[in-house]
Amino acid sequence: MKCDTVVKLKVMPKDINVRLEEIESKIKEILKKFENSEFHSSEIKPIAFGLKALEVTLLITEAKSELEDIEKEILKLEGVESVDEIDIHLISDI
Repeated sequence: MKCDTVVKLKVMPKDINVRLEEIESKIKEILKKFENSEFHSSEIKPIAFGLKALEVTLLITEAKSELEDIEKEILKLEGVESVDEIDIHLISDI
């Protein structure tokens, strides 16, 4: 698969007790259902008062973008409060 777009999502948990490592694992499983998207990396970022967000970087094929469907699937996960696109850019063939 040739991916041409990088997307970074911020996944916010419902509270500080949500295990972000489990959310990450479930996101990887969700992405296996989508043939034009793949997991690249993730990072746990502190927000405030013990709350942390999971930032997930995906590689997708823009022409067949499944991003909206992926976000809907992530929102269905137990413990997820919100999913926001925080960065989207094209990969250039330089």
